[in-house]
Amino acid sequence: MEFFFALLFLTLYYLRPQDWVPGMAGFEIIRPVVALWLLALVANRSRPSPLPGFARTPHDWVILAYFAYIVFFGGGSFLEVLPLFAFYALTVQSVNSWPRLQRYLSVWTGLLFALALLGILSTVGIDLTGAQENRNTQLGRLALGTWMHNNPNALGHSIVVVIPAAFLLYFWRGTLTGRFLIFPAMAALAFYCAWMTQSKGAYLVGAALLVIAFVIGKPRWLQITVISAALVVGVSALSFLPRMSDMNNLRADEGVQGRLLAWELARSAERSHPTGVGWKQHVALIPWREGNRHLIVQTATHSSYVQIGADLGRYGLFLYLAGIWCALHSLLVFKSADTMQERCRRVLLVFLIANVISGWMINRQYHTEYFLLIAATAALHRLKKGEELAAMETEENPESPSEPPLLSKTRSPAEFVRESFGTVKQARQQGDTPAFQPATISPLERKPLWNRFGVLDLATCLGMTWLTFWAWDYVLNNL
Repeated sequence: MEFFFALLFLTLYYLRPQDWVPGMAGFEIIRPVVALWLLALVANRSRPSPLPGFARTPHDWVILAYFAYIVFFGGGSFLEVLPLFAFYALTVQSVNSWPRLQRYLSVWTGLLFALALLGILSTVGIDLTGAQENRNTQLGRLALGTWMHNNPNALGHSIVVVIPAAFLLYFWRGTLTGRFLIFPAMAALAFYCAWMTQSKGAYLVGAALLVIAFVIGKPRWLQITVISAALVVGVSALSFLPRMSDMNNLRADEGVQGRLLAWELARSAERSHPTGVGWKQHVALIPWREGNRHLIVQTATHSSYVQIGADLGRYGLFLYLAGIWCALHSLLVFKSADTMQERCRRVLLVFLIANVISGWMINRQYHTEYFLLIAATAALHRLKKGEELAAMETEENPESPSEPPLLSKTRSPAEFVRESFGTVKQARQQGDTPAFQPATISPLERKPLWNRFGVLDLATCLGMTWLTFWAWDYVLNNL
């Protein structure tokens, strides 16, 4: 039941029916769903957690530290920030088997595809969200009539993720139906929708993701060849997409000029306030001239990193990047035991890289999407650690396994494996796809998945923070 609410929340987050369904305007639908979700976890949980409890992985600790920093140093209201932390914790506890994780990612991709369909339908007279009105105010660029995607850039950055994700879910080692029907249909419609958004940033992100999705797991020589070809041929091909010719003279682009002024104001705020000006407090007010009129215009920073740097300072930005690094670290060192695990790893890697690149172009720093993405990766991390602990327990005492300290006090590791992954029959009865059966790995071959935020992780996150500020300053000084 808890997994049903995880999917329901994901659906409500992306489609936001309360923004466009008649009779639901202003209706508070998320709170009752979260309350029922929590109740299902506490009173009617259908599956045990691979690592019971919270704060069992580096991801958990970093998100907890980020939450505490926002409340105690960023001036954020406890009740305002708590939902984001709750969404993370509930998702981690609900996505607790490999079939569930794959289905969660499939639904996530399907919802992004549904956004593309809503956009395309609005152009042929079936305008469910009021997108046509937004399109008229956006100079013909497509945008939906929902809070999260009422901007062409926001819609474009979401839609382009569908193509590489669908490739990994349905084409890579997929069925004939997935390869020749589902993937082509999803890719074609998503591309068409992204084309109509005319988002230059989305085109760049989409191109990078396609290359990444293709080269993951390939031999090193092939990766180098594909990336080199993409840099030579792909960059030229991008110039034929709508509005990409504007990239030839960025300094003359009014949109770029406005962003540079906003970035400069944010950098000044960060230098003056090491802990930031406050949660969601930085506003860029820039002087602007229209004909003979001199105006003061409020503009967005169009960058998650720049906005966090101004709002929460360098330390808040460090914690934000630390969450991304924990997810990336798990995905890079993760060793898959079967196709399902590898598919989940690759899709999560595409989602994460998309979020990282898009963070330089759009404001999604406080969106739930960030916390859900880290939670899904933390769920993958927990599943692997649960398998490792169960395998170690079985090898040490196969006849009468004792209970290791990190596993449930009410279940032995062998029972956990049976209940979490189960047999094919049990999985089908519970509505899941056939569960993964853990492979036997000898102690000499096994290298435990990392589970401690160490000195190298700290150094990496400090390096990422420094690199972010370097890129920020480089753009300001060279554009």
